[in-house]
Amino acid sequence: MRKRVFKLKTFARWAKKILSDEQLCAAAKEIQLGQYEADLGAGLCKKRIAVPGQGKSGATRTLVAKEGAHGIFFIAGRQKSDPGTDFSDANLAQAQVIGEALQKASAKKLDVLIEDGVLKEICHDCQEN
Repeated sequence: MRKRVFKLKTFARWAKKILSDEQLCAAAKEIQLGQYEADLGAGLCKKRIAVPGQGKSGATRTLVAKEGAHGIFFIAGRQKSDPGTDFSDANLAQAQVIGEALQKASAKKLDVLIEDGVLKEICHDCQEN
């Protein structure tokens, strides 16, 4: 089953000059095929997304809620070049709480979150625009 793909407003702000919606939709397809770097529990995974011209070794790291009945949600991101080695425990805990809530949300609730500007739908059925 293919799902709608969303990004949180905070993720969208971070990704604006780094990752396109097309790249995120392609990454969502890979996630649905089980292609991601780590399963972090509670339906959350870590997925690397290559930045054009840098390949996967210079890739961004994203935290994605992947087990929602109504969608896949890009929650947080960081560039490999950011200080530190990876997402902090606090970042992971926060992403798990947000991810769990989004994964349990009804389609109607997701539509409300879109209207409120909290979520942005970037593709449906993982089709590239």
